Amino acid sequence: MNFAPERGRVLPSWLLLLGIVLVAANLRPVITAVGPVLPLVGADTGLSPSALGTLAAVPVVAFGVVSPVVATLGRRFGIERTVAGALVLLAVGTVVRSLPGSAAPLWIGTALIGAAIAVGNVLLPAVVKKDFPLRLTTVTSVYIAVQTVFAATASGVAVPLAGAGSWRVALGVWVVLVLAALAVWLPRLRGGRGATTAAGRARTGGAPVWRSGLAWEVAVYMGLQSTVFYVLVNWLPTLEQDLGVGAAAAGWHLFLYQVAAIVSNLATPALMRVGPDQRVASMVMPTLMVAGMLGLVVAPGLVQVWVVVVGLGSGGSFVVALSLVGLRVADPGTASRLSSMAQTVGYLGAAAGLVLAGVLRDLTGPGPLLLVCLTVVAFVQLLVGWQVGRSRVLHG
Repeated sequence: MNFAPERGRVLPSWLLLLGIVLVAANLRPVITAVGPVLPLVGADTGLSPSALGTLAAVPVVAFGVVSPVVATLGRRFGIERTVAGALVLLAVGTVVRSLPGSAAPLWIGTALIGAAIAVGNVLLPAVVKKDFPLRLTTVTSVYIAVQTVFAATASGVAVPLAGAGSWRVALGVWVVLVLAALAVWLPRLRGGRGATTAAGRARTGGAPVWRSGLAWEVAVYMGLQSTVFYVLVNWLPTLEQDLGVGAAAAGWHLFLYQVAAIVSNLATPALMRVGPDQRVASMVMPTLMVAGMLGLVVAPGLVQVWVVVVGLGSGGSFVVALSLVGLRVADPGTASRLSSMAQTVGYLGAAAGLVLAGVLRDLTGPGPLLLVCLTVVAFVQLLVGWQVGRSRVLHG
């Protein structure tokens, strides 16, 4: 498989790809490690289910708040320097969140983590569009698959790490991965700023994405898949414990969910080539999520089967959503602006979903209602998939 980048890049293609992959690998573990230890966090800090739901929503709120300014930061400082700064911020936030004492560092560190991840969320699709324009969907699926591997590992080892130390150790250990990504990314800073910022500034007067119906379709699709993913990542272990599954087993089921997502990450590019456009892939993935979540409600005895089905749909949905950011634009500058808009709208919607999930648990207690609500969200995503999957391009 050829991953040759665009002409004019002085770094070898393998190093460009490795940098993308390692940055992507850091965009999930610091979040997915939280869900399995959420009961421990609550017990240690005294936070109520509503407060825990709000805590889980903080990074996603940060995604929505920070995403609108990321494209501007990328134009001002260059994509390479902006991503490097985000990695430094992510390392600081990861350490601060795990500091002992009051709950204040937990909230502050979580907010810093969300702001840092927002930068990577927005800029990586633009980096892929710039460095690997002819392999956009393939490179996107590769980095998402690697991202999901680390996300799954974080959720799977969270409870054992917490048992060996504490929940603070389980969350703080991931700073090592952040530092590794920063070390690999630093070579990009040599001479990278000029070309990147020039390309970005050349497109500042491009298409008004906020007034584009196509851009809104991409944004809504992104938001719906993000809502299902982030609510499940934070609440699936708790929902399984309602069914009588042990805490450690529920954590590994979340690992299984994300292993299924990895398989789907890698298979989705082939599915996106089925038919004259991307409607098959954009509709099949939410259909799997609907089927899996309904299965959890009506046949909970087959929990592992349904977790795999939901994981397949969720993993594929993420690849489809991020690929559409690049496929629906004509140039990297417009890709950056569309990514910023889509993730602003998408993650603010997901944050609202996380807060509502916590409130729902407070009001109704244990039960299947949250899964039923998520099934409705996935069904709406299926309907949006029919429209956004049609081949059209937004020109800058």
